[in-house]
Amino acid sequence: MAALSDYLESGLLHHIFFGNTFTSPSTVAVALTSDVPKESQSGVDMPELPSGIQKGSLFVSTNYNRLDLGSSSDGSGIWNNVGIDGTTAYQVFSSESGVGLAAHSGYFYPLYLESSVAVSNSTATPQAALTLTFEDTFPNTTFFAPEGVMVSGDVASSDPGFIEYEGNGFIKNQNQLLFPTAVEEWGWVSGIAICDSKFAGSGNMLMFAQLTNPRYVFAGDTIKFDSNSLEISLR
Repeated sequence: MAALSDYLESGLLHHIFFGNTFTSPSTVAVALTSDVPKESQSGVDMPELPSGIQKGSLFVSTNYNRLDLGSSSDGSGIWNNVGIDGTTAYQVFSSESGVGLAAHSGYFYPLYLESSVAVSNSTATPQAALTLTFEDTFPNTTFFAPEGVMVSGDVASSDPGFIEYEGNGFIKNQNQLLFPTAVEEWGWVSGIAICDSKFAGSGNMLMFAQLTNPRYVFAGDTIKFDSNSLEISLR
């Protein structure tokens, strides 16, 4: 994610171009939605999952609530630094033309000098079309590549499946983010939102996005985001 809500867009534009004050939220919380929110909606009227449902004559809790991440000043304990992800393989697409390496367009991944985040490229199969090798350019230097990838730029027409980055306008969660276990069905979870209130059905919506893998939540299910799986990006 993320698309910005009308509320956040207006606040940022007035802050940047008119000098108005836009105060950082005292609370940042993650909300789950049954449908993808609209940018004009707020934390009050977006299609958030139900915190309770009617069962006969009783209104019972579903145990859904937003995931409270604390205030914006707590961000260093929640998020990785901006533009940094040392564990997920990613790539950048290049269609530059020229000679030698520059003529080989495709999806390129970064090369590392630390094996803690990659594996040796010693088993890589050289591209016959390339006239330069790592040995020519970097003699006596060992490089490492993302696990399972042999040659940088070896796929010119199809995405190898890694996350694509251009620039550093993103952050990712440091640790696992875990929602409460559902005690009643939550139904379909199709969207996600960042709000400035930890209470369901309240506050302002700041950002929103469609989930990559929507799912139906039954009683007993638990929704979680593993480390580095919740990305907020500005493009």
